Amino acid sequence: MEREITLRDYGRVIWSGRWLILTAVVIAAIVGLALSFATTTEYSAKAELFVGQATSVSGTPVSTPGTNPSLAPIVLTGDNLVGRVAKEVGVTPARIRKGVELTAPKAPGGSVGNLPTVVTITFVDTKREVAKDAVNAYAQAIYAQAKDNSAGVLTTFDQAVSTGEATVRRLRAQIAAYERQLPTATGDKLLVLTTLLNSSGQQLQIATTDLSSQQLNRAKELQFQPEIISLATSPSSSGGVPNRLRSVILAGLIGLLVGIIVTFVWRGSPAGRAANP
Repeated sequence: MEREITLRDYGRVIWSGRWLILTAVVIAAIVGLALSFATTTEYSAKAELFVGQATSVSGTPVSTPGTNPSLAPIVLTGDNLVGRVAKEVGVTPARIRKGVELTAPKAPGGSVGNLPTVVTITFVDTKREVAKDAVNAYAQAIYAQAKDNSAGVLTTFDQAVSTGEATVRRLRAQIAAYERQLPTATGDKLLVLTTLLNSSGQQLQIATTDLSSQQLNRAKELQFQPEIISLATSPSSSGGVPNRLRSVILAGLIGLLVGIIVTFVWRGSPAGRAANP
């Protein structure tokens, strides 16, 4: 007579093949450990930097290829940067291009063009020093390029602020001169001085407002300047103890599954045993 299959039936089959399952786990773990030693050890180093944020002449953040999260990883792996880093590290550009990876996660919410972009640089190589030196050199190269790109805008704001300050000083000096002459002026001269004083006051008000605006725009630009967040100091190794242990555990789990499957095939399924008690 057929009967219902329970978990106990499955447990009996697995227990009957326990030595086979244990052997499969041990063999798989040993193979996984051997493969972890046979595989070439690679070193991974990471660096992070803020690539800056371009602004318009009014100080409004705008999107550019080098600061857009979607385009930055493509733009910042161009031949110019790759060649510069390869020359500094002393390796071929092909090796730099093979080992480098750039990611720029999008910040949640808002407009892409108005959000800061942080780039994470990862470099993988078979030599520890090359991995560390290359990722740090790449971060420095991107930082230098971003600073050059923002230098023109910052120079424009500096010139505007300098011109505004000179205009304000000149108008204040004129007003002070008119005010000194005002007590002794009479007749037409008094009328002319009064008119000049009022005109200079209006110009000073406009110049002061414009200077404050330029100073604010310059302050915004300074807030969005590129900055290196972190550089690599000790690259991680694929041959380290945690990675080898992870490989052994994964291989052991695979061996466990294989052992269970072989046990069910060899000993017979609980369904077959229930049908033929």
